[in-house]
Amino acid sequence: MAGRRSGPPPKNPEDRARRNADPLTGADGWTEIDPTPHDGDIPEIPDWITVGAVGRAVYAELAALPQARLYGMGTWVQLWMTLPLVERYLSRPGSENYKAITSTLGAALRLTEDDLQRARVRIKPVIDELDDEVETTSSPVVDFAEERRARLLKPA
Repeated sequence: MAGRRSGPPPKNPEDRARRNADPLTGADGWTEIDPTPHDGDIPEIPDWITVGAVGRAVYAELAALPQARLYGMGTWVQLWMTLPLVERYLSRPGSENYKAITSTLGAALRLTEDDLQRARVRIKPVIDELDDEVETTSSPVVDFAEERRARLLKPA
């Protein structure tokens, strides 16, 4: 497949021991997306795709994922063409249908964390305002270096 790098997915830059820039992309090379569900324009399923209510529900779920903001027209077409296969799998589960779905949707939709990392996409962390309030109302930070220095310099 063109555009995919071989090997394991890269670590998140915050988890790396070294903070070197990515030599292929410059800077850290990662795209950050908003963690809220995608509520932008979602293309309608064309008439030439035969899909029922279950397929439409799956489509709505996949279209609401945060990474759906990054889907191009080719990704939407691939998703449309996979919907009948998804419906068939849900009506008659089997390993062959499952393998076909996962290989077809696989990295294209960036559904798993590994797929997101391979594409160098990360979801922005959610900052909880309640946690910020707890930190500011807690006891002041004690400088242990000054306290230790005072104990050591105290005459015996």
